[in-house]
Amino acid sequence: MRIATLSLSLVSAVGFAAEPSPFPVVPDAEGDKFMVSATNPYVSSTGYSILKQGGNAIDAMVAMQMTMSVVEPDMTGIGGGTFALFYQHDKEQFLALDGRDEAPASATPDMFMENGKPLSRNEILGPRSVAVPGTLSLLYSAHQEYGKLPWSELVQPAIDLASKGYAMNSYTYDIVVREQTRLIEDPEIKALYWDNDEIKPTGTLMTNPKLADTLTNIAQQGDKYLYGGEFGKNIVETVNSRIDSGHAKLSIGDFEQYQIKKRDVIESDYRGNKIVSFGYPASGGVMVAQSLEMLEAYDLADMSKTDAEPWRLMTEAMRIAKADRIAYAGDPDYVETPVRALLDKSYIDKRRQLIPENGIAQSNPKAGEVSDTDYAQHQGFESKDTGHISIIDKEGNAIAMTSTVGTGMGSGVMVDGVILNAQMANFSTKPAINGKPSQNAIEAGKRPRSAITPLMVMDKQDDLRLVVGSPGSSQIPGYVLKTVVGVVDWDLSAQEAIDLPNIQYGTKIDRTKPYDPTGLLVEKKTYAEMLVPEFMQLGYPVHVIPVVSGLNAIEIKDGKLYGATDRRRASSSMGE
Repeated sequence: MRIATLSLSLVSAVGFAAEPSPFPVVPDAEGDKFMVSATNPYVSSTGYSILKQGGNAIDAMVAMQMTMSVVEPDMTGIGGGTFALFYQHDKEQFLALDGRDEAPASATPDMFMENGKPLSRNEILGPRSVAVPGTLSLLYSAHQEYGKLPWSELVQPAIDLASKGYAMNSYTYDIVVREQTRLIEDPEIKALYWDNDEIKPTGTLMTNPKLADTLTNIAQQGDKYLYGGEFGKNIVETVNSRIDSGHAKLSIGDFEQYQIKKRDVIESDYRGNKIVSFGYPASGGVMVAQSLEMLEAYDLADMSKTDAEPWRLMTEAMRIAKADRIAYAGDPDYVETPVRALLDKSYIDKRRQLIPENGIAQSNPKAGEVSDTDYAQHQGFESKDTGHISIIDKEGNAIAMTSTVGTGMGSGVMVDGVILNAQMANFSTKPAINGKPSQNAIEAGKRPRSAITPLMVMDKQDDLRLVVGSPGSSQIPGYVLKTVVGVVDWDLSAQEAIDLPNIQYGTKIDRTKPYDPTGLLVEKKTYAEMLVPEFMQLGYPVHVIPVVSGLNAIEIKDGKLYGATDRRRASSSMGE
């Protein structure tokens, strides 16, 4: 067994260097049987243990996500939603499992509008932002159909951590500090993260007895404990008690009717490799596919990764894809989602023409015309706080799963030890703009779109080559894009590709930050800083800031499995 793991503190101590990677060199996790990779070492350790016991990829997914619910509740958990891309090796087929959160039956398109104006982020976050969570439904349903080990055994590692303790990492601490004004109002959250009037520091041994009890009941009862059971009733009662009359509220019926959905799988070709990801409402896969198909006309392999030009091309392609995403991405059960048209070769050729020969497009790209309806370009609030896991088991099955509670500490409401999501804030706050409807407008039972991008790459022999994904909200597709380009065009290992600097056009991701840039985000303390003068000469407004992704991946090469982790965070890979 070889393990690769790195704490965030090591990364923060690294200074700027002119080398392709500014990060300390540690060996990749390597194996020939199975591999897991995650944004947290507790999570990867759990997945390794399950696969070692003979569990399959679905079993590992369940145990890892349950563990993540304990150690990273600020980003993900059973109070939130999930998208999982599942590759069944024996059947050579992909399944796109949608466990996204869902709007309650009482939700209305204008529920976050007052006096003709949309509410602010802080006005929305709270009990009104809670949607019906889907993660537990996805885990249980997938296990019932594809799992091997007993359900209760898969939940037990999370129960042990919640009851016996785990060390709080710096990322969670930073989120509590950032969101403390609203978090301290919730009695359960305050009891968990505050010691008297001080926020507990990084490294504190954390226990969550209420969560341990909740997980114990889930281990015994399965997902019915949430969807119509006592836990669901407690959520409805707690959330509704904090919402004023006249506003949309949750109901037991909302939980009882929730089901995961199998979505369309998106497949495209890039230099002979098959790119596989999710269809809508997870929009990142479409964005990456569009971008790669635009980039195929350029010889990126002949360009140096330390030059500005390939990064300019990736940036412009992604800007064009993002314009289409904002206009057309939505829940396909409620709105027209013209995915085939967006990936049509003739359409891609037209969109590629928007990439200037030199420099930056002087205005923000507009959505292309692939629908008879003229949709508004408007989106809801987005946050980078998400979790991702990648898995390959000994049978060759694979999972790329990204999950979230919507923003740091979700709604700021905790029930029975579980942080509840804030996914209602991911809908467009305005149902229409100047008479143009929003694809992402709120409707009862609808699921908000997401930039989540669980993705796999098949090689020219149609064998699995790469499993990858990342946290990061609207920046996720850009993180995944640079990784695929690094592996396919520059013949880098997955680890080397993840280590490439993060350079992409930024949008308003987190409106609580002191900066809110729209421009080219260039990762601080990487060789990309040397390219800033050239980027500025090309016409980009440039912001040199920490751009903390959370990529993790598994690469298959010459019969070996290589786990790759994002050294910007406390990520870890384990395999055998």
